[in-house]
Amino acid sequence: MDLYKLLIVDDEWMISDSLRSMEEWKERNIEVIGTAANGEEAIQLLEQQHVDFMITDIHMPDMDGLQLLQHVYEQMPSLQVVVISGHTEFSYAHKALKYKAKGYVLKPLDTDELLSIIDEMIANAVTTAAATKSHPMEPMSLTYQESIVLRAKSFIKDHMDQPISLVDAADEVRLTAHYFGQMFKAVTGETFLAYLTKVRMNKACELLKNPELKLYDICRLVGYVEANYFSKVFQKTKGLSPKDFRQNYLNSP
Repeated sequence: MDLYKLLIVDDEWMISDSLRSMEEWKERNIEVIGTAANGEEAIQLLEQQHVDFMITDIHMPDMDGLQLLQHVYEQMPSLQVVVISGHTEFSYAHKALKYKAKGYVLKPLDTDELLSIIDEMIANAVTTAAATKSHPMEPMSLTYQESIVLRAKSFIKDHMDQPISLVDAADEVRLTAHYFGQMFKAVTGETFLAYLTKVRMNKACELLKNPELKLYDICRLVGYVEANYFSKVFQKTKGLSPKDFRQNYLNSP
């Protein structure tokens, strides 16, 4: 599973170290690839490897955060950046937003606020990936969690004939399986497996209406390998066997 790559830029090592060691990165499938003490060091790292997200301070020696932000804006427009700063002056925030920073968080840092912005950045990455793969883009009014779930549902629809799992869907949206599973249930009110089974069984009902399709073919088309197991799941979900469902449909007036 691909990781989101995060670079932290701050000349205060205690802040860099504190940010780097946050457990919340693992939940979001984010890897901190390094830290830099100023803009020049950051650019060197950015030129050496791909980075998805960057957190940068403003006041740093040699090359400050605004100069770094301008460079990123001009040379690396796909890199998403959040600015942290101990300065409340509007001019700093204004310049940061001018260079398309995704957020401006004041020190001492409110980690909930920072993570909320990071979540929005992940949502942006997910919708961009969806567009790249020719999926309809989710409306930007969606919350981060809703965007992730919508992307997962699209993945299920596109891979209906494959034995996909929670882990596969989590890989698709680039989150850990545990974090994704909790998010999916919080948004939909049902577990990922329950939703996947429901969608597969509803699709099976549609296919069973076609008398030309054999049960074994339908089983494969909805992602099951064994016809007997498929029949058991269908019976438990719909209250009758696939054969009886088809017979009832064909005999209905």
